Order: sequence, then C-alpha cells, then structure tokens
Amino acid sequence: MGQFDSLYAWDIDAGQLPALRDRLRLRAEYPAAAQRLAANMLLDADGDPALGGMLRDAGRTVAALSAVYLDATGGLTLARLKTFIAGFGLVSAGRARALLELMIHLGYVRADPGVRPRRYSLTPRFLMSYRRHEASLLDAVAVVEPAVRMVERGLGAPGVMNTLAVEQGAAFVAGSRQGHAHGPWYRIFMDRLAGIQLVHELVARADAFPPAGWIDFSQAATGRRFQVSRVHLGRMIRAGVEQGYMEVCPGAVRFTEAGREALHWIYTGRLCVHLASAARTLKAHPELGVEGG
Repeated sequence: MGQFDSLYAWDIDAGQLPALRDRLRLRAEYPAAAQRLAANMLLDADGDPALGGMLRDAGRTVAALSAVYLDATGGLTLARLKTFIAGFGLVSAGRARALLELMIHLGYVRADPGVRPRRYSLTPRFLMSYRRHEASLLDAVAVVEPAVRMVERGLGAPGVMNTLAVEQGAAFVAGSRQGHAHGPWYRIFMDRLAGIQLVHELVARADAFPPAGWIDFSQAATGRRFQVSRVHLGRMIRAGVEQGYMEVCPGAVRFTEAGREALHWIYTGRLCVHLASAARTLKAHPELGVEGG
C-alpha cells in the first residue's frame, strides 16, 4: 500500500470512529504520535501566549476551531457560534458570548463595521497563529501517516486551511455525539482551566504511552507554568484520585488503569479525527501531492 492509500484508509464517517480507534491502538507509531501531540500542544501554548489562552480548556479550544470553521462556511456570528459549539456536546451555547469576547480581547476576531446582524472576521494575527497550530496537529499525526506532511507543507496554499478546519469541525461534532463512559474525566480535566494542559504535561514527560509508572509532579512548578494556583491544581488532582483515574505519592502521580483507558479515548479520538481530516483535505487538494506516492 502506498503512502496515499494508507492515509486515505482513515477517511471514514464518524459512525465508524470506534473501529478507527481500535485500529490506531494497534499501530506501533501510536504511542509516539500521542506523546508528540501532547508535546506540540504545550509548545504552541508556550510560544504564543494568546493562542495558549485558547488552549486552556475544552470550551476555549472548541471556540477557536469553531471560529475558523464558521468563517469558512458563511461567516462568524454569535448566533452561529452558539449553535455550532453546542453540537460538540462539550460547551453550552450560553458560554458562546464569553468565548467570543475572549477572542476579541486577544485580537483574534473583530466586528465588521456596519453589518447587522453583527458579523465578525478573523484577524491576520489569529490566522497566522492558528495555521501554526494546525501544523503542530499535523506534525503529530504524520508520525502515523507520513503523507500528512503534504498537507502540513501546503497549509499556506489557497483554501487548504479552510478545508482542513471544516473537515475537523464536522468530524469533531459528529464524533462528540457518540456516547462514552468518560464523562467524569471530561468534567475534571477537559472543562477546568488548564486541565488539558496538565494532562498534556504528564503525558509528554512520561516514559511511555499510556503512562503506567510514576511521573514527577510539582504543584508549585506546574501552577507557575500554566498560571493557575496550587489550590486549583490540587482540586483537579484530588478529583482525579477520587474518581479512580490517578494515584499520588509525595512529588509524583500515576494513572490507574481507568485513567489510562481515558487517555486512550482522548488521544485516539483526536488523532483519528486529524487523520481523517488530513485525508479528506489531501483528496480535495490533489495539487498538494502526486497521486500514487
């Protein structure tokens, strides 16, 4: 099988996502791809404080993708943002206004003058930042499928990033409608400020994926890095322990079997969506590569 066919094999509808997750877990490259994804997300946040502000919880992350998706599919308005983010099942429509105001504050979107109902445009600053972020996501999935590099290299070509974001948005919404047993994990680590970053930090520093051993952990150092209090971090860690996802000892944490299964769920989901979206983007932009590679 050529590298194109290997990538295109990930282009299936969201209803087949469970089978796709199982297939990814069998790939030898999967653990390295998961840890690359975690490390890249941390690097993105460290390198661009504004983007880092949009990667601190599930709601903010969804809002950034939603802004690009909506801009590419008819325009960004508050009403459309409310409807779209609600489809992810991770963010209430009522939070949309606050997320939009955050993006305005960060200089990522601006209101179009004289347009009613009010419409918003993405700023060059946001487009540049988000293109770098998309490149980081593609860099991680390219560990599994090297043909993804063609999409990564072509992100600056006309229409490519829009195609990729539209495919990602549609895939994440469809996948979010599928039931799962990890609701407590989402509430503890995905919905709370810096919870996603905490998980990425532990995964990126672990010796393997999913991590089975003890991982050195300092609440003080982690709080300084992610600009949250030790009390906030302590509450997350305690909630993780109480839910059976983690164990703690002085200066270290480790994931239980339940925690490792939750990590599998989170990272296979993200990697599979980005693999499928990259495959569809390459199909839509054959100029990015030569068929039959």
